[in-house]
Amino acid sequence: MSRIKTSSATPAVSRPGWSPSSSRAPSEGRGSRSLDFAILCERYREGPEGLGFDPRKSPEVIARRLGVSPATVRRRINEWRTQGFYRGCDVLPHPELMGGRLVVRVLDFPDAVAQERALGPLRLMDGVIQIVSSRSMLLVVYFVDSTAQAERRLMQLRGIEGIREIGSEMRLVYPPCSRKMSRADWRLVQALRRNPDAKLADLARDVGQSERTTSRRFDELLDSGAIMFDPIFDYSRFSQTLAELVVYLDSPTRLEEAGSQIRTLFPQSEHAWGASPSDLEDQAGSVQFLVCARTVAELEDRAARVAHLPGVEQAMLWYGRAIVPVQGWLNERIEGILKADAPRN
Repeated sequence: MSRIKTSSATPAVSRPGWSPSSSRAPSEGRGSRSLDFAILCERYREGPEGLGFDPRKSPEVIARRLGVSPATVRRRINEWRTQGFYRGCDVLPHPELMGGRLVVRVLDFPDAVAQERALGPLRLMDGVIQIVSSRSMLLVVYFVDSTAQAERRLMQLRGIEGIREIGSEMRLVYPPCSRKMSRADWRLVQALRRNPDAKLADLARDVGQSERTTSRRFDELLDSGAIMFDPIFDYSRFSQTLAELVVYLDSPTRLEEAGSQIRTLFPQSEHAWGASPSDLEDQAGSVQFLVCARTVAELEDRAARVAHLPGVEQAMLWYGRAIVPVQGWLNERIEGILKADAPRN
């Protein structure tokens, strides 16, 4: 059996809430990377506690780190939107703050028609917050707060016509969040979900607080992990071929060595931090990378070489064609939290 898989039934992408580690010193610049890939990596938050995009990273900051002009960074990001690669962010609260957990399942379909037909019923399914498409598969991210509810979600999935196979449920494990959410916190989350790109003055007016208080609260929510800005991409519209690579190892002691070898094989790569599926007990360790190349063939050739490195049990590529945020259920859940916390006469 080949040790490299593409779009496997076990997802190679930890969605949502995932970040390449932009921990290079500014003087390193972008090296052999394309400018688009370098800017993309810089837009993410840094380190294992920081998931998703960092909305506080201005074009000036990114430009300074990469040694280009702010106008160049702004132009490239605007072109991402025009070309349909980047469609904004979905602001997500930490799942534990809502009393439950996020899980994922991969759904396999016999053809593109069946896959497209399943999107409508999936969008209406309780708890679903994101759907990620890749070739003949859909990765569905949804919320559960009990074993009984998880079983009901599975029954709902089984009732959707056209699904050839339903993968096992995998819980996404996030860094812990200790913030005690106030009513004002949830109102700000609600405002950010309505408009993730809102200016500070507009947010302050929306939540009825001063700009200074709103700015402080925003920083606290982001820094504590209470919220994440999850970017919405269509990988097929990137200027090069983009994928996510997960490598499973026979021992966690090989993580550093494997990471170094992967970076050598993939000049355009970035170590990723993120929520991880928790049902992979048979794997002793894993490392994730965002990888980029000119063609699919080049990516798969390099991944095949990764699969034969010492200690590597499997290397997996995920080509995320498009991410579909599902707003309705989560918005209703937050509204319910606010109603439950409303002052009583």
